[in-house]
Amino acid sequence: MKTLIKGGRVIDPASGKDGIYDILIEDDRIADVAGSISAEADKVIDASGYYVMPGLIDLHVHFREPGFEHKETIRTGAMAAAKGGFTSVCPMPNTRPAVDNVDTLQYIIDKAKDVTKVNILPIAAITAGQEGEFLTDIEKLHEAGAVALSEDGKSVMNARVYRQAMRLAAEVGIPILHIVRIRILSQEV
Repeated sequence: MKTLIKGGRVIDPASGKDGIYDILIEDDRIADVAGSISAEADKVIDASGYYVMPGLIDLHVHFREPGFEHKETIRTGAMAAAKGGFTSVCPMPNTRPAVDNVDTLQYIIDKAKDVTKVNILPIAAITAGQEGEFLTDIEKLHEAGAVALSEDGKSVMNARVYRQAMRLAAEVGIPILHIVRIRILSQEV
């Protein structure tokens, strides 16, 4: 099957493209990107006035499943992400239970496979229960699919624990994300 996307503003940082182009897609692969493509296609999409770009990645989302499904589920969060052009999202570990063990992490990965095509790249907690006291099994969480570690707005106040977490994370090659809230002119940002 061939799809031709006509006249959209293509922004592609990888190739340096930023302009009005046509895109020819053959069997789910980009076959050509050019100023004007006149190939026959099964489907033609007029993208005039629209942006066409690689899927966006949101590094900080709150899909409250498990535990807070009344706020948001993996399915509803992924639907909102897709609607906004995000093809990959990284849910924070502040669920109930917290994403501090392989079983909870695996639940999120398995659930995502069942309910969405959006890439769900889970972030695991640094400490058990996000309590700042005892480290999670960073190596096992990384091996099981966690893409990063975070306490999501909480701080690990024990410097020894945090230093050990950073050392272990570096050893296994998983980043730690530290979320900071700043007050500027008495307004939280």
